Amino acid sequence: MRSFAVTLFVLASFVGCAAPGRSPTPSAAASVEPVTPIAELAPFAPLVGGTWSAPFNDKVHDEQCFEWVYGGKFLRNLHWVKDTTGKVVYEGETIYAFDPRERELVWWYWNATGGFIVGTAQWSGMHAEFVGENHAPGTQTERVRSTADLGDGEWTSTGWFWKDGAWVEQGKRTYRRVE
Repeated sequence: MRSFAVTLFVLASFVGCAAPGRSPTPSAAASVEPVTPIAELAPFAPLVGGTWSAPFNDKVHDEQCFEWVYGGKFLRNLHWVKDTTGKVVYEGETIYAFDPRERELVWWYWNATGGFIVGTAQWSGMHAEFVGENHAPGTQTERVRSTADLGDGEWTSTGWFWKDGAWVEQGKRTYRRVE
């Protein structure tokens, strides 16, 4: 599935999230205290805890959850695309970090196709922009771009793929907290 579901985020303090068939990550299980993230990752804080969901279409939806790792020095975003029966048909994981040498937010995304994306992110208020280079099997787009706009109890993500020398919008999704 050609999805740039690296679209981000989740709500409030620290709650670990578990993937289908997985137990919570060791970092989530080890801490019950709220985490104070490093300043550069702090804009993600409203997205941490619980599960967020957005429909792709009437056949599948995307679920995402975010958790602080290593005491807030990194952020993990797990996501699953599920069909109407709840079966996972695609999944991936993103880790966000601050690169002190380059003085920018960076991220790495790995997915069920065996591909991965490496990119950068920038925050401006409640708006974020993400750009990445895709290292995926054959038919997937070489470059990806996404925005996220945080709202009250929801966030909206818009994704683009680089095709024939131009950015082509792939749709807008509004995520709402379901857990």
